[in-house]
Amino acid sequence: MTEKTKVVITDEQKSVKVPKGLRLLIRRCCLATLKLAGYEGAAIVNVILTDNSTVSKHLGTTDTVEAISLASNTHEVLGDVFISLEQAQGVAAATGSTLQKEVCLLTVREVLHLMGYEDTAELREYLDMIMYQLGFPLTTAREFIR
Repeated sequence: MTEKTKVVITDEQKSVKVPKGLRLLIRRCCLATLKLAGYEGAAIVNVILTDNSTVSKHLGTTDTVEAISLASNTHEVLGDVFISLEQAQGVAAATGSTLQKEVCLLTVREVLHLMGYEDTAELREYLDMIMYQLGFPLTTAREFIR
């Protein structure tokens, strides 16, 4: 990973107030994921904070989904990560977690997907390692991959 890595965060939703520090956490999650998973070269990662309907629309389904990633066809942009803050907040409330932790998990997982990792043991290992580096317990990542 080089100094030319850029994380662009856009808030396109109105239903959840973005907590102070969440943008910084998202940026840290993206940079840590790229670095610890061995990404080489410049990259732009776009993180779009959105709502349930927008994420579902990009996925082409009516199912409620927390997050998706769409790889880019350009060399400079790694891809887009869409995170439903509405869904992340609901999961956090249901599991006794925090919105910050849920958004961090979603960000790390989706950036790993942009790098080509599928939901396998290898992705789980990277997720555990990255979440640990970011200060979250290891068991969180294991429970997160369904």
